[in-house]
Amino acid sequence: VATPPRLRRGNPSGPAVDIPGRRVATPWIFRGDEATSWLRRRRGSSLASTQASARSTGTMASQTAHAEDVDSILNPTCADVAACSIDRWYPHHKRRTFTTKFVPLDEPFVAWLARDGPAVVPTTKRGARVERRGKTIVENDCELDSDDDGDAAAAPAFPEIEEGVETAIAALGGAAFCKLNWSAPRDAAWLSGGSLRCESAGDCFALLACSEFAAHDACRAYDRCLDKTTGARAAPVLALRKWREVDPAREFRCFLLDGVLVGACQRRADAVFPDLADGSALDDVRERLVALFDGGLRLPRHCVVDVALEPQTAWLVDVNVASSATDPVLFRWDELLALRVVDAAAPRPATGDFELRVVDGEQGLQPAELSSFRAPLDVTAIAEAGGLEEMMRRARDEASTSEDDDDDG
Repeated sequence: VATPPRLRRGNPSGPAVDIPGRRVATPWIFRGDEATSWLRRRRGSSLASTQASARSTGTMASQTAHAEDVDSILNPTCADVAACSIDRWYPHHKRRTFTTKFVPLDEPFVAWLARDGPAVVPTTKRGARVERRGKTIVENDCELDSDDDGDAAAAPAFPEIEEGVETAIAALGGAAFCKLNWSAPRDAAWLSGGSLRCESAGDCFALLACSEFAAHDACRAYDRCLDKTTGARAAPVLALRKWREVDPAREFRCFLLDGVLVGACQRRADAVFPDLADGSALDDVRERLVALFDGGLRLPRHCVVDVALEPQTAWLVDVNVASSATDPVLFRWDELLALRVVDAAAPRPATGDFELRVVDGEQGLQPAELSSFRAPLDVTAIAEAGGLEEMMRRARDEASTSEDDDDDG
């Protein structure tokens, strides 16, 4: 099997090589256009995606993927999706990930998550943190669903789930990060000033109420599955994870195909992290990822794993299904599939033989993953004014001042 032309061996100790954004010495040179041309000749088509300017490091064997395998990986079964649910992989990795408590979700709560229309925040005993912040928004400012007569729909209440969430948060030290089986409400972080920190069930419910990601988990998680009408599904759960600040420069997305680590890259594609520009830092990242994935993890055969590297610990943050719906960040899925060893008789490659990519310069930056999820302009205006009542007071004062000026004229 021919090596794709984008993989050209260089000399790590030799002269510098031109890469957009920097001049560096690297053992591999990333040639995106040549890769696309080669893949089109191999398969007759190529998956479209944004090309990032990135530095690639690592050694790789000559690898390719059979076209007939692509559908089975990028269009998984219900069992494949269920295997990536946090309640499935967490019990086997408690010492390698953040402490997590689970709250089972009943049908009425799932139906509320899957609702179509404006967000309706459930009533809770303590309310939501956004309700208590004078500088952001209050719960009463959120748009409520309405019936045909124009009356606001009554907010739902889930007392048993609320109690479970409050108990879990207390057990986790008073603050938690909430997520459903697969997704966290990251697209709703604007609601609480960019943070997903939850200190009460009200905080958690408010984020879930405004999240498209949560709604996707509730009603569309299996839409791409080959057996979506017959396959077994995971029971819906709400996971409360111990709150922990993570340095985005030390977050990496890793790609496992056939149980083999074939690629990894920085988790955020919208930032250049100076620490990752140093060759020794990348060597350290590679060594620590190898140690983690060689440490007896029990993960699905094909999956995408998010990892956080702290000074003393490598944390398993999340496990996602290997699917075209999962963001490959600095890769394309056709590139990742080309890194597989599909010959059963071929020796299993060492874990260290994977491609590692980081954004090398401003030319390689991509739009922020959540750039389309921002606070509505009217909500922002209310927050900047100090609340709805303060905003109305200012508007009345301005109107009064304008009338006085007209009288003077």
